[in-house]
Amino acid sequence: MIITWIDKDKSIKIRWRDENRERKEKVISNFKPYFFIRSIDNQPATYKTKHHMVGSKPVDQTGFYEYKKGDWRNLEGYNLTKVFYTHPKDMRDARKPFENTWEGDVPILRRYCVDELDKVPEYEMRKWYWDMEWLPNGHKDEGAITAIGVYDNYTNKSKLYTWSYEDKSEKEMLEEFVKDIQEQDPDMLIAWWGLKSDVPKLIERLFENGIDPRKLSPYKEVKQVGFNAIGKLNFSNIEQPIKGRLCLNLDLAFERQWNDAQRGTLPSASLDYCASVSVGETKKKDSKFTDRNEFFMKAWEEDTQNYLEYCMQDAELLYKIDEEMGLSEGVLAIQKLIKAPFEDCFFVSHMGSTYFMRNAYWKAPTGKKTEKKEYDGALIYDPLDQETNGLHLNVAAFDFASLYPSCILARNISWETKSETETDFAVNLKIPRDFSDVTVEDWKYYRTDKLGLLPNAIATLKPLRKEYKLKMLEALQEGNKKEYVKWNSMQMATKRLLASFYGVVALQGFGWYDVDLAASITASAREAIREAAFKVRELT
Repeated sequence: MIITWIDKDKSIKIRWRDENRERKEKVISNFKPYFFIRSIDNQPATYKTKHHMVGSKPVDQTGFYEYKKGDWRNLEGYNLTKVFYTHPKDMRDARKPFENTWEGDVPILRRYCVDELDKVPEYEMRKWYWDMEWLPNGHKDEGAITAIGVYDNYTNKSKLYTWSYEDKSEKEMLEEFVKDIQEQDPDMLIAWWGLKSDVPKLIERLFENGIDPRKLSPYKEVKQVGFNAIGKLNFSNIEQPIKGRLCLNLDLAFERQWNDAQRGTLPSASLDYCASVSVGETKKKDSKFTDRNEFFMKAWEEDTQNYLEYCMQDAELLYKIDEEMGLSEGVLAIQKLIKAPFEDCFFVSHMGSTYFMRNAYWKAPTGKKTEKKEYDGALIYDPLDQETNGLHLNVAAFDFASLYPSCILARNISWETKSETETDFAVNLKIPRDFSDVTVEDWKYYRTDKLGLLPNAIATLKPLRKEYKLKMLEALQEGNKKEYVKWNSMQMATKRLLASFYGVVALQGFGWYDVDLAASITASAREAIREAAFKVRELT
């Protein structure tokens, strides 16, 4: 599902497809951004903002407030008032007159999804796997795009866009590419480092060739692109600059799945390396130019066939990697799970906070800079420090299943369960990070009479993940690759969401940040590791 804010008509637009792959769309034109404040007298009616641009300069503009009372509360139980403001870009300016706000850092698309989106429809997205080549600095046509390779998952066909000095210009090639995008309407553009490289270059060259880059968007909106000159384009790895069409950096998805599998640091993020370890293929290397720089400088004119095959192979490799590892489906599975905009499916803070916003009975404070509070982290068991180095026979290995979530669940650790009085759910924050004796005590207590928001989320999601894994195994046994990828993506998405919860409470400056919870979780984990290690020593 593609959820987009459209500036020109101030609306939210949602795009998806039905079971027959037919395009569907919903327009929401009356949803207003808002945050919460404590009920106060003399509430201001207007605010000043500079988000409005005339040419390249921001100009002062008046924004307007609208207040609404209701049964909204913060964690302490104080009644809150909902404050609507004029435009999503006004978020920071609109908050300035108020000393304290709640949920004042929630972007409008996430806000809409939490409030209104109940389900993400199941459908197969049309994905274009694409790669571009362009001429390097120093070439007589430096910067010109020479080839665009595309693999379409709907047709299972490749297409190469290119030009030559004799019969077609770069402009004609780009016009054909844009025309196909408009007519075939892919949901997702998947590239390797695309948002940092290919997308900015494509926009730049469209502009240089007199083609409006906004034609890439079904809504004729592209971030940082106006009617006139285009400055230096700088998109983040998760940004969605082409309104109404998703962009995915497959390298980012690959690295995250690699880390999820606990394989350690990815040795190389190059497409060549990642293709070799995932699908057993490497990029084309049979050109007469063995030096990479020489290849890109000269092969376009002197070894054209290999040059074009190199481009096309890259696009096809992207498809093979994604099919094998389910990378794009993994991100989309997170979207289905948390029911959020696509760009919220990458950062743990966004994933976890979206989930908690849906389920908490209170509103979290707006995130702001606070004094950093130190606490002890994980316990790392170093065999060399324990004089256990050497050859060992009959070695058994064990691991904790979801250690941090299990600790949260065991001690009922949550924002609203913190207790000032002693309870059975007690955590000593001074468990040492080595195996020395526990000599200092600093206890945190958690209520036993009700299940907290955080452990309840874990208790809900862990069986759900188990269910997805069973469906995944059934699909594997039946040889159904498509269903296997689907349920593997869902169980991995659930695992990522569970793993995000610690990050949500431990992220300083974030609305859900709570150093007591973060310290309690790591202390509980240290205690579990220590006890397990001591038990192993007893047995051996």
